[in-house]
Amino acid sequence: MNDRKSIVVPAIRAGAAALLLALAVLPVGAGAATVTTLPASPVGRLGGQMIRHINADDPAQIRQWASGVLAASIAEDDKQAFITDMISAVQDSGGVDIFDVQTDPQHPGPLQIVLKARRGGRLGLFVLAADQAQPGKLAQAAAYPMDDPGLYAALPRVAVSRAQMAQAIGATLDRLVKADDFAGCVTVIEHDTTVLDACRGVAERNFGARIDHNTKFHIGSMDKMFTAVAIAQLAEAGKLSWSDTLAKWVPEYPDQRTARKITLWQLLHHTAGLGDFLVPEYFQHSKSYLDPVDYLGLIARQPLAGAPGKQWSYSNAGYMLLGRVIENVSHERYFDYVQRHVFAPAGMTATGFDRLDEVTPDLAVGYFHDGVFARNWKPDWMELGVEGGPAGGGYSTNTDLLRFASALRAGKLVRPATLEKIFSDEVPAGPGGDAAGFGDRLSHNRHIRGHSGGIEGTTADLQMVWETGATVALTSNEGPSQTWLLAEYIADLLAAENQKP
Repeated sequence: MNDRKSIVVPAIRAGAAALLLALAVLPVGAGAATVTTLPASPVGRLGGQMIRHINADDPAQIRQWASGVLAASIAEDDKQAFITDMISAVQDSGGVDIFDVQTDPQHPGPLQIVLKARRGGRLGLFVLAADQAQPGKLAQAAAYPMDDPGLYAALPRVAVSRAQMAQAIGATLDRLVKADDFAGCVTVIEHDTTVLDACRGVAERNFGARIDHNTKFHIGSMDKMFTAVAIAQLAEAGKLSWSDTLAKWVPEYPDQRTARKITLWQLLHHTAGLGDFLVPEYFQHSKSYLDPVDYLGLIARQPLAGAPGKQWSYSNAGYMLLGRVIENVSHERYFDYVQRHVFAPAGMTATGFDRLDEVTPDLAVGYFHDGVFARNWKPDWMELGVEGGPAGGGYSTNTDLLRFASALRAGKLVRPATLEKIFSDEVPAGPGGDAAGFGDRLSHNRHIRGHSGGIEGTTADLQMVWETGATVALTSNEGPSQTWLLAEYIADLLAAENQKP
């Protein structure tokens, strides 16, 4: 499932991703201009205010400033997340200095400021946008931890041989582990040949248990791919239609007026106008939310993000509702359906949904930094729900994720015509588009398809270079972090291979 700050592929993160790639690994084709001073614009002035307050305020003072500068249009949970980040910046940074500022004239968007902590030297990416109606307020505000770009210096800037690629990725992983910035596995395959299959770090920090190829990792929102495939299977079997309404298949949903306006296609593409369920009420009563039906009232009580079908807005709630659709159409529990019809046909023997009150062999403990500039890792036990589900929170291994990619391409899960439907009529989102349960972007005239996942204790990504059969899987029990971009960068290198100038 996604982080409470909407960390997996939403619009604000997409802009952040472009900067992280440009600064950290300079991928082929990156061309945004980087500067070191703030622009003389409303958002530039607000960025300057933010830096001055971080350097001069105590926690109470910066809370007051941050609360007053955020526009009313920002969702309440996003406001609280930004305020919390400002407080932690004051407490953990020892003051900050500008490390980098990026503007991209060809792709205007939020101002992206990288700040360096005077204490410890950690970097933080702050993404800000001024409210057009009220230039003195922020319409967008978010902060993300960022790796030192030097950690990625070993990565090639152009396509290289597979042996050179493997050596460079391995060296990068070693640097990240030494800097305590990565623990997990990265696997790269092409034409059934393994280019790289490397694991680093520890699965459990109290006893120093090492990560190996049998280690299972939580994968966050990557479970949305499995949910989408399940819906596609039911559509292929004629048991439902992509254009069916939510009301038709979930008549028990409390807000039937809205449900009659929402289609399954909209839910799959994050255009249903729904908000999220990762709200304080959920975390206060997480033991009450196990099956999709348990979430219906909670989701219905959340304010809408917009009118159905009007705009893209990343929504965990939409995928939880799709899980209930699967149950009502198939007459199976969501977890049983996905196990029988997705995991089993794909040969995924190490993938599932664990519960906090159960023991899952070989499952890594997740760790996160409680603040943009914080250095200490904390276990994620208190940050997660009791059980994952259709929107995310399950577990897998790189081997299983690659099996899923292979089965999907080979037509073992849905027929080619259905697969084509999944990737048709995509909705623009960030640097690419959102298909039904998958991200899709062009790199060197090739489609890179997949999904990432990030929440406390989790960073994961699966990227398929569709035309060549190359696939990259990354799993980590540290996060959310920017290391998911490593999978994206490797996919770009693979896509660039054999391209004519």
